[in-house]
Amino acid sequence: MEYTLNEGQLTIRLCGRIDSSNAAEFEKEVFALIEKNGAKSVILDASDTEYISSAGLRVVLKLKKTVADSKIINASPEVYDIFSITGFVDIIDVKKAFREMSVEGCEIIGKGGHGTVYRINGDTILKLYSETEPLAEIERETEFARNAFVAGIPTAIPFDVVKCGNQYGSVFELINADTMGNLLAANPDKYEEYSKKYVDLVNTLHTTEADTSRLSCIKDLYNQWADEMAEFLTADEIGILHEIINSVPDRNTFVHGDIHPKNVMVQDGEFVFIDMADITYGHPVFDYMGMALTHVIAGSRAPERSVQIMGIDYETGVRLWNDLVKARFGSLGEEGMKKMNGLLTAFGMMKFTVASAVNKSNPRELKEKLIEISRQTFFPNAKNLIGAVKF
Repeated sequence: MEYTLNEGQLTIRLCGRIDSSNAAEFEKEVFALIEKNGAKSVILDASDTEYISSAGLRVVLKLKKTVADSKIINASPEVYDIFSITGFVDIIDVKKAFREMSVEGCEIIGKGGHGTVYRINGDTILKLYSETEPLAEIERETEFARNAFVAGIPTAIPFDVVKCGNQYGSVFELINADTMGNLLAANPDKYEEYSKKYVDLVNTLHTTEADTSRLSCIKDLYNQWADEMAEFLTADEIGILHEIINSVPDRNTFVHGDIHPKNVMVQDGEFVFIDMADITYGHPVFDYMGMALTHVIAGSRAPERSVQIMGIDYETGVRLWNDLVKARFGSLGEEGMKKMNGLLTAFGMMKFTVASAVNKSNPRELKEKLIEISRQTFFPNAKNLIGAVKF
């Protein structure tokens, strides 16, 4: 029986069949290793396990009662089914082995801060996360997507987590689906239809109450990002960011965190959100500042960035932004909408300012360049944003 020990965590690799013929010996060896190594937690690696009988399950039950922090990993579908059918998944944490997939030759249909979205075939979409993205965060995104779906937000829910080399991915069944950005670029004549559905999707998100016990508050996240900028910003500048963030009214509705046409999939005319890694709850201004950044600010200096980020040209991105503002603030009249547009764009520069904390993989030279732009365009009037959100 192979095993490793790391800071009190004992990992035991199981092989072959565990049944009545060897369960007693299995039990003896497992508990001898626990006693010998003073294990505080135990992981049973079932990568090479073919079968486990009721006799083996009784040993697992005894293990769980003896060492509370015990779990099973890399169970094949067949072995996992045994644990599931017998109800053991409610007793001990059992993780399935990850299916291997390849993206070689697959079309890239979207790319963001957390990973890249590939079309595997006509039925299947794979979101492949960066190598630095921990499995726990990927599983958390799956949970967030399910919570949003149950709450009534059109959302694509991954049905499997797979591995692709050293990276993890989430698999979605989205038959003949494509991003809104790609479809809008290919079908500009459908702009009015797509714009309306886009606006309706955003409105649904921002009018749906979130379960605050399951999500983080967006203000906490932005305050964290502000603190993480200490390497580049002065204490006074960080203090201004905190004042702006904390002055925004509290809300319990959903905030996506990264709304743009490449994070919306279209399947049979239905618009659904993807990329739920940053979903939180709070005031919709935090989504509007992100949309101002992606739809307007990012492409204002380099229009080709709009195509990279959203899949559409800069002019179409600005047009979509204006439609979003008009749908939400049209009652303010032309002058009121103009002022609101300016306010939200100014808030967009706040997200631009903390971008180095959000996109940690950016090279230092780029981070310093972004901060210099913020010092020229954001901070001179930043205090005007304190308490400016009234809607």
